[in-house]
Amino acid sequence: MSRQSQALLVMLILIAAALRTNGMLFNTFHSDEALFSSWSRLIAVLRDPLLQDQLIDKPPLLFYLQALFYPLMGPVMWAARLPNYIASLLLIPLTAVLAWRMYRDESTMILAAGFLVFSPLAIQYSGSAFIDPLMTCLIVATLVMVVSCRPPTRSHSRKEPRARKGRRALVAGVLFGLAVASKYQAWLFAPLVFGLAHANEWRKGEWFRWLTGFLPMFGLLLAWELGRGGQFSLLENQLQSYGGVRLAWSWELWPRLEAWAGQWTHVLESPVLEFLLLLALPPFIALLIEQHDRPAALDRLLVLFVFAYFLVHWFIAVPVWDRYVLPILPLLGLVMARFVWRVASYVRPTVSEYIELPLGSKHLVILIPLILIFFQAAGIVDAYNGNLPLGARRAADHGAAEISEALKDAPYGTVLYDHWYSWQWRYHLFDMKVFVSWFPDPAALVEDLQVFGADKHPRYVVLPDSAAARPVFRALNDAQFDLQRIAQAAGQGDEPGMVLYQVQ
Repeated sequence: MSRQSQALLVMLILIAAALRTNGMLFNTFHSDEALFSSWSRLIAVLRDPLLQDQLIDKPPLLFYLQALFYPLMGPVMWAARLPNYIASLLLIPLTAVLAWRMYRDESTMILAAGFLVFSPLAIQYSGSAFIDPLMTCLIVATLVMVVSCRPPTRSHSRKEPRARKGRRALVAGVLFGLAVASKYQAWLFAPLVFGLAHANEWRKGEWFRWLTGFLPMFGLLLAWELGRGGQFSLLENQLQSYGGVRLAWSWELWPRLEAWAGQWTHVLESPVLEFLLLLALPPFIALLIEQHDRPAALDRLLVLFVFAYFLVHWFIAVPVWDRYVLPILPLLGLVMARFVWRVASYVRPTVSEYIELPLGSKHLVILIPLILIFFQAAGIVDAYNGNLPLGARRAADHGAAEISEALKDAPYGTVLYDHWYSWQWRYHLFDMKVFVSWFPDPAALVEDLQVFGADKHPRYVVLPDSAAARPVFRALNDAQFDLQRIAQAAGQGDEPGMVLYQVQ
């Protein structure tokens, strides 16, 4: 790897840090982020270090990493985001190293890293407290270790020392075990791990070392789960939170295809680039079919895996969430880098007969990131400011942080009635003396107030600043309860804020 490529890679990492810091500091918590962070705070203060009193449906690695930062940074939202922020920055050199180890091509390496740096989806999610950024980093680190156990080439005729390959296979097993301990969706990448291992001619020794690294990590996860409640329930809880796992019904396929297509557009956030890629797709596929060397075989493996990943999420009736696209981004970056390089190499001889174009590797390394910045400028700015309609965004909490400030001096025994935002209060009211009472419908709220509302404890209700709150207003008015507006949080775009009322 040349010094020029190393310098470009360092520059890309610095740019990535600048693009991701704003979201880490100023985006607010999505309800899932608030829930995960409340679990990590319970661990940090040793109130429930094994989360035995919580209904957990996710492996705990991220929560324990977040718990390490809370004593250092204090109860601030960005403390829960630091593990993912660090992982998102590590992901860029890891993707570059993966590209280098697979193809030994500096252009592919820089192009893949540049794609990841400027992807609006990656920018907005990297500073979040979701689990997916950490899992993505661990998966790519696993793949780096797998492809590092490479077979001999013409330039390296001697076989790699067996002990070194064994150590790398061992580390690959540990990293994959940690990925599974962060999120069970890491298992979706097992076929790619096995495919790359086969392509790199792993033998029984490497597989034994891989299992030697993986099994202790997976065993720790099972031991933690068993220590919590004496049974293995994480996977069952996760399936229940999805409403079960099944094949999509036939009438769901087209709406799901449209919905997933909309989520994948956030990868580039540029209709012009998407059109150009579709236009150049046929020659790229033709070259993959025609060529039979090792790089082409690796290209086919990556393309097939990305396509299979999309099909699984399309045909299996899992929720259509944008964060499920995030783990595939580094692989998309590799495919896009190979895509651009192959198409440019294919077009250049024909075009050069008429016009002399400087389409060498050094020019592409500089030109492609500039093109990405030009066509993605609006999306990059929106992602930097947290304004894309993604799970991690500027107004994701609908104003819960502002409303909690209005309740910070509330006396012990204060009751907050809520229907829409309960997970937010688990984080924002963590150290406060407010009891949150969830009501399923307006009639249940009225009944509770009629039974318990005569005591001296203050009672509040939080409602969305939208038409969804009208049935609650009508029910309380009919029951002769008055509402005094205490605080209002502004929404953003089509997202309504919330309003805090005191019930009198």
